[in-house]
Amino acid sequence: MASRSRFYEFLLSGGHCFTDVNQGALSAMLPFVMTSYHYGYAKVSTLVLGCSIVSSVVQPLFGWIGDKTEKPWIMSLGCFLAGLGIALMGVFHHFPLLFACTMLTGIGVALFHPEGGRLAHQIANEKKGTAMGDFSVGGNLGFVFGPLFVALLFPYFGMRGALFFIIPSTIFAILLLKESKKLTVISHKKVKEASLANKPLGIDNWVEFWKVIGTNILRSIVSRNFIVYLPLFWVAFYHKSNATGSIMVMVFTLVGAVATFFGGRLGDRIGFKKCLVLCSGLLLISVAAFAFTNNIILATIFVMLAGTFIDLAYGTGVALAQSYLPNHLGLASGISIGLVVSIGALASPFLGMASDATGSLKIIFFILTGVCVLTLLLTLILKNDR
Repeated sequence: MASRSRFYEFLLSGGHCFTDVNQGALSAMLPFVMTSYHYGYAKVSTLVLGCSIVSSVVQPLFGWIGDKTEKPWIMSLGCFLAGLGIALMGVFHHFPLLFACTMLTGIGVALFHPEGGRLAHQIANEKKGTAMGDFSVGGNLGFVFGPLFVALLFPYFGMRGALFFIIPSTIFAILLLKESKKLTVISHKKVKEASLANKPLGIDNWVEFWKVIGTNILRSIVSRNFIVYLPLFWVAFYHKSNATGSIMVMVFTLVGAVATFFGGRLGDRIGFKKCLVLCSGLLLISVAAFAFTNNIILATIFVMLAGTFIDLAYGTGVALAQSYLPNHLGLASGISIGLVVSIGALASPFLGMASDATGSLKIIFFILTGVCVLTLLLTLILKNDR
């Protein structure tokens, strides 16, 4: 049974990967869209907004529905739609249609996250930080593979390279659909075991939940806008190729994926609040150093450090948020895993406007340094772990 549970944990993480691979690809595609259609920074970043705004609106709703009536097949549909939206960007060329495609991807992402996060939490053992860290690794790897696929395909196929993304999404959608009923059975068994062991769900603590979500949102603003603007910055400031910019996004997300794997374990070991405070302080130092350096080697190092400290706290932040809403795991998952990421991307157009107004992408990373200061301050007022 233990090996079977591990299989399903891997399946959920894999589905997370090949849902979020499309979000990672979207950001890395921006330099190619910009080159092809000559749009400004603010306009191309609006494509990310199209994906994010849909997720922001509907993801909590899907999480609430998941709490009322379990529908694991929704994960399969979400994974497929996320890939379909990106693939269609290789077919359509007019900006309104491109925007609609990103919204379709946003719907897919919104469908997957609440149910996936709820099931990952329920089938896990006692170490919830570790479990959510492992589940979150899949999403981080998606943000790694997305830019990698773009860097490999788009220099040769142009925007037609987007058609590739329908393949992995469809494969994992089929796998998730095939195993959806068995996932439900395992989830029910875990809940029953907890009940027999006299482990009550507890009382929802909305105040602490929203404080944790606040810290997660601020970290998401930093993370998402590094992903959006890092490839553009590498092209404009260091005069490197579009493919090189995509590779830097891959580096940022790859170190984040590794950090996510260890971050949940760190939270279980030293406590969730200590983990979040430590990571927030080190993140502030890393982002500030990146904003002030003009050396490409140092910049690369600080990018890696920023990616590490953002995601070292990711699994811990999700697990802590879920622990405060034990009676609404689907809703908590939809907000802390999906909605938080989407809200982070909502800041992209405003940062793009600041860049267009000043004529420099540097201003974006100075603003993100300020966001890191707020993150640390809010983390410090969190209550100690329950």
